[in-house]
Amino acid sequence: MTDASDFEKAKARAQEVLDAYGADEARWPEADREAVRKSIAMDPMLAKRQAGEAELDGLLASAPVEAPSYALQSRILSTQKEEGIGGVGLVKQVLNLLWPYGSTAVPAGALAASIVLGVTSGAVTTIATDSWSEEQSYDVLALALGDTTLTEEWQ
Repeated sequence: MTDASDFEKAKARAQEVLDAYGADEARWPEADREAVRKSIAMDPMLAKRQAGEAELDGLLASAPVEAPSYALQSRILSTQKEEGIGGVGLVKQVLNLLWPYGSTAVPAGALAASIVLGVTSGAVTTIATDSWSEEQSYDVLALALGDTTLTEEWQ
């Protein structure tokens, strides 16, 4: 049972390779070449399909190919940028998922400002707390909590 299912998988992969890369073995993925050759040798339908792909390859090779114009190249590159092909496009897509409300500069700026504010306030309070007395620390804590009776309770 396993041999039959393995053969079916190899046959399906050979069909995929023929569909994607044609009959020329040099174009096949190196990892699949030997398995595809064996599958074609064992199955006459795959051999017939390879022959049909070879005819199509020959027909496509005989078609005249013109050099692409600058306008076509520009259009293709702009389409790739719009569709997000490449690393920068992926980052833009992720940012659009996280912030679909327009420009991502607003939340990025808010995040940067909060980081700068947090680091600055941490540095300032660390420097200030080194020279404070315990009573001043209680006063600052009371002020932060909005409780005027806190210093009286702790003393």
